[in-house]
Amino acid sequence: MFGSRAFTSGQSCRGCTSSAKFTNQNQSYSDNSDRQQLPDEETENHPKRSLACAILVSLLCPILGVISIYFAILSVRAQSQGYFAQSQTYYQRAIRWSLITFIFGLVLLSTIAFIFFVRAVLHV
Repeated sequence: MFGSRAFTSGQSCRGCTSSAKFTNQNQSYSDNSDRQQLPDEETENHPKRSLACAILVSLLCPILGVISIYFAILSVRAQSQGYFAQSQTYYQRAIRWSLITFIFGLVLLSTIAFIFFVRAVLHV
């Protein structure tokens, strides 16, 4: 499709301009039988992992966790319907919101723990 052609430049000689030609990579690699390809399962992102991550992170901050769960569910649903590009977009959004939720939850819990620690030290 779009990535199946490689740009190669030909030799430029005196008095002529450099020529460029496109070669089909599929044909050039079909001769090379020792080229290894990874299975599709290893190169794809798994939306179910983002759903599990979103559920675990929502324990730290449930308000922002709902957003990451929402995008993770959309990712799983899009992949099950065969919309892989849309699933990838939702997967990235779910991971991004999971990371935001994790950081916000850690900051929030650390602040609360620090306040209780200071209050306990000052009252003793």
